Amino acid sequence: MRRALLSLVFLAGACRAPERVPAEREPYVLVLGTAQDGGRPQLGCEAECCRAARAEPGRARRVTSLLLCDPRDGRRWLFDCTPDVEAQLGAAQEEPPSRPREGPHPALVDGIFLTHAHMGHYAGLLELGREAYGARDLATWVSERCAGFLLSNAPWNALVEERRIELRRLEPGVPVALAQDLFVTPFRVPHRDEHSDTLGFELRGPGRTLLYLPDIDKWERWDEVDGPRAIERRLEGCDVALLDGCFFADGEIPGRSMADIPHPFIVESLARFAPLSPEVRARIHFTHLNHTNPAADPGPARSRVEASGLHILAEGARFTLGHRLP
Repeated sequence: MRRALLSLVFLAGACRAPERVPAEREPYVLVLGTAQDGGRPQLGCEAECCRAARAEPGRARRVTSLLLCDPRDGRRWLFDCTPDVEAQLGAAQEEPPSRPREGPHPALVDGIFLTHAHMGHYAGLLELGREAYGARDLATWVSERCAGFLLSNAPWNALVEERRIELRRLEPGVPVALAQDLFVTPFRVPHRDEHSDTLGFELRGPGRTLLYLPDIDKWERWDEVDGPRAIERRLEGCDVALLDGCFFADGEIPGRSMADIPHPFIVESLARFAPLSPEVRARIHFTHLNHTNPAADPGPARSRVEASGLHILAEGARFTLGHRLP
């Protein structure tokens, strides 16, 4: 009789629904910026897009960047270190709320991941030097080529020599473990490589995966390097995808050949992704928007994106990487 009662107790416990993980304890990604390297408004631009952004702060955009936060222990990591880094980290100083801030000089972040060495993605490193914040041994994950560039050129090499940053080499396809259930995996993509190659990142948490790919040439170029359906295969393996949406369409910059600055036009992406299921298309958010991109504001261009089931990424957006139990 006693054995039967114990068995019933065990079965009752086994059948009990798993407890929901509190949202405030789940790892998450906070979007710090969504603009192309020059931001919005952009220096010297007197077009309506930038005049309006100066007059209406709500239409301004900071340079593309993410903050990966783990509320379980208060750690956080920056993805791309932009010219807007002071404003971005200043606005996110309470993220995550569990982050310790004791002492006169608390660490800004627990590490930085760089996609490549174009202005908007690494110029903010200068803020870590002795003239400004004065970081100490800040873990900075980069590709081998990017590390070589930083070590070979001033003023970047001073950041290494003075131990402001500590370079850590990334190997494509090899995950960096930030916690037992939190990983960052780099992958190489084709993009202009004047100073370094270019990486995208897969951020995988205990329950969800986010794809961060702010810069690439054309999708077809990736097919040539990584095999057919390179982007589609990545989309099918993630829950959220933050993709290069720099320009909406050809001719967006008058008097300049856009072949010199190759990116997938949003209209090209809409056509390519049209055969995908609504579920997969809903994962896609365009980021790295040039100041001229009409989809950056409400209007026909953005409506076309939304009607296709895709999204224009909003600054301040949050994406959980944790479990979402029913």
